[in-house]
Amino acid sequence: MKNKKLLSLTIATAVAVSGVSVSQITKGRELEPVKTVTYQFANQTAGSAAGTITVTPEKAGTYQLYWGDAEGNKLKAGKVEFTELGDITTTKANQTTTYKFISPYTVIPEGAEKVLVTDKDNEVVDDYEIPESKRFNEGTSTYSFALMSDVHFNRFADFSADDAVPSFDNALKFVNAQGIDTLFLTGDLSNQGEIDSYNKFNKATGKYSNLTVYTCMGNHDVSWTKNAKKEVKLFAKNINKKRSTDKNVLDIGYEGVDIVYKKGDDIHIFFSQTKSTYGKGKDLYAKEQLNWLEKTLNKYADKKVYLYMHTYLAAEGGNITKAVGNLETPLGYSYNLTYIYGNNDEKRLRKLLKKYSNVTQFSGHSHWAYEQQIYNPYLNIGNISSNGSGASLVHLASVSQPRTAVLDKKQFDEGKKRYENNGVKSEGTIAVRYPKSTVYYSTDFVSGKYIANACYLNYDGKTSTPEKDIKTGTTQIKKVGKVKKMKKSSKKNPKYQVTIKFSKVKPVSKYQIQYSTDKKFKKSKRKSKTTKKTSYTITNLKPGKKYYIRVRAYNYQFGYQIFGKCKKVRTVKTPKKK
Repeated sequence: MKNKKLLSLTIATAVAVSGVSVSQITKGRELEPVKTVTYQFANQTAGSAAGTITVTPEKAGTYQLYWGDAEGNKLKAGKVEFTELGDITTTKANQTTTYKFISPYTVIPEGAEKVLVTDKDNEVVDDYEIPESKRFNEGTSTYSFALMSDVHFNRFADFSADDAVPSFDNALKFVNAQGIDTLFLTGDLSNQGEIDSYNKFNKATGKYSNLTVYTCMGNHDVSWTKNAKKEVKLFAKNINKKRSTDKNVLDIGYEGVDIVYKKGDDIHIFFSQTKSTYGKGKDLYAKEQLNWLEKTLNKYADKKVYLYMHTYLAAEGGNITKAVGNLETPLGYSYNLTYIYGNNDEKRLRKLLKKYSNVTQFSGHSHWAYEQQIYNPYLNIGNISSNGSGASLVHLASVSQPRTAVLDKKQFDEGKKRYENNGVKSEGTIAVRYPKSTVYYSTDFVSGKYIANACYLNYDGKTSTPEKDIKTGTTQIKKVGKVKKMKKSSKKNPKYQVTIKFSKVKPVSKYQIQYSTDKKFKKSKRKSKTTKKTSYTITNLKPGKKYYIRVRAYNYQFGYQIFGKCKKVRTVKTPKKK
């Protein structure tokens, strides 16, 4: 190493690794009299970088921190370099400075054995050997997959000079170069659900025959200027077209846009936003979608599950500025299009994400660049529960327009709240799966590097045993009373009623009484009523008709009605009209 005398380095820790002595660290090196550099780890977890580095160099100036390998070279993952962790600057008046890791999830990457300190000439002036107990030790990775969001073809520039085209192409080249064969996205491929965007997407991904691609829908794909149902069908027709023939697709839900895909032993669920209007009382999912999701999450409660959605949820208590996926800039700007706190779908989603800690939920939507974690340390990764007991949450920056905050007050006051950075920045994530954890390498596709201070280690949440499908007991009609003319019935248009009694079933939500003049209970000819009691009076029966009556109990599971059977259909005849 060069210029070692410019900086002296001593590392101490605040935990079990604090037993490393100065003599051990400096053994065999020609160092100047020790100043101080301390790395105070926040925990004892292997692979966790959380903590603070304090530096007092021999000379004032600006230095950079990098991860290094065993030989003291800047760390690479395969052929991909890591960016610097950050700068540290000292002055003659204040020669001590600190570097604090922003996110508590930041990882000491696999292969990192040293912290390197470089000078303004990018020369390594000293290094620190990471204690073995703190090095990454999650075992051998099982597979990798790429993550992207908010491609937004046709949103910026005109159709012939679409900024998203080169950005997405370049990102795909990076993924392919790493030998990664799966790409998963969280929606917003388009500007307004236009077919041209989907054609561009398919053309770009179609260049890589070995690449499996799945995505959910985002709010732009639904489009708020067109018919949502038609947009859902258009998306299903043109995107994820291999879902019907892919042997790894385990289930296809709502209108073909909700998909369950298996990779390795893990489950990947693509859950599409099918409504685009944000507001109080306006749900972003159909009820049947939420029923399907709840049933699916239960089915795979004993697996590692990755859930792909588009819009993020507010932090506990409804604070959107502290959500994973959002922030508040120094001038007070926040992206406000979140799931509306307290809406029916939001409450149900939050409940599910609190219940199933085996789930990692991905979202995009806000576009915030990974570097913007300086305004919210949980911008890029966190948990649905403040105590960390629920689903993990991961935010994905836009692959074609990662947003950054406007800090100039004059521009801000004139209405410019953020920089879109289309055609300038491009970000995504490479996920590496280990037996008990996942590492997320936030990626700068422009430089082709991993963003060192935005790479994270996340452990699998607790799995559980799936609930068994419930069964509702059989109901028997015990008594059919006499047919009686209704008191308020007229002679000209007589109406009749009959009271039935039936057996009690436990457990039960309600009983459904169905009656029809058709013995097969055709939908057009039957009527249904419900009651919690074990008797019911059927009214408004027409004269001269034979009615078929059945009763069945039902209960609820995962939002679905689970019906029992009716032991026997009974019949009654009403008097003919005189």
